[in-house]
Amino acid sequence: MGLIGLTGHLMKLTIHRLGVRFPQPRGGEVEVLRGIELGVPAGELVVLLGASGCGKSTLLNAIAGFSPPTEGEIRVDRRHVTGPGPDRGVVLQTDALYPWLNARDNVGFGLRLRSIPLKERRKRAEEALALVGLAGKGDHATWQLSGGQRQRVSLARALVADPEILLMDEPLGALDALTREQMQDLVLEVWRRTGKTILFVTHSLDEALYLGSRIVVLAGPPGRIVFDEPVPFARKALETGSKIKSLPEFSTARERLRAVIFTGVTP
Repeated sequence: MGLIGLTGHLMKLTIHRLGVRFPQPRGGEVEVLRGIELGVPAGELVVLLGASGCGKSTLLNAIAGFSPPTEGEIRVDRRHVTGPGPDRGVVLQTDALYPWLNARDNVGFGLRLRSIPLKERRKRAEEALALVGLAGKGDHATWQLSGGQRQRVSLARALVADPEILLMDEPLGALDALTREQMQDLVLEVWRRTGKTILFVTHSLDEALYLGSRIVVLAGPPGRIVFDEPVPFARKALETGSKIKSLPEFSTARERLRAVIFTGVTP
């Protein structure tokens, strides 16, 4: 897929013939991804779904610039991805906060590395914390925060640099069920308010359907795309909330996705 998609929209992210192989300790290579073709327009929330070992996290790491492709290319707008960059923010399953810094300084740490003046980085960190529902929590130590609050800080840290693309690798997987639902609503609200292009990795069918404006299913190994379709529920969820999960069409879509994951074939 080129920089202009079939719908005529400019592609924010373009992946062409991407393959990733990792060397083995005793020689040889293991193929993790093969022939990935993906175009993501600006402002889309794409969920990457699939069974363990299909290459979802490897694909996200390649987009982030952490795992260089063995073949093919990745572009953000017209720029080739050759390594990590401020145009891509990353949120992981583990919050990876610095325990010796408070919430505000954790959020502003990347700005500090870029020599942003103290007054400006504090202002931007407070704005990012407010965006994720943590206004007034900047002085809190990390040990004073719940698991959900820590993930909110991680999200704020990724957003504070105003990246073009937000990459989220199972960021809600370690949370309890209630907190996870609250965080799903937060992700949708951040998407609505910022218009960010988001790629979100999950194992959860319900989470994928609730969050994604589009779902991409990988099967493997080696990882390959076997399903790529828009879904309507995320935009409806912005208006109606989690009760959308009880709709018959939501259940029908869940069973269809389940069949794709188990068979690797789109019904």
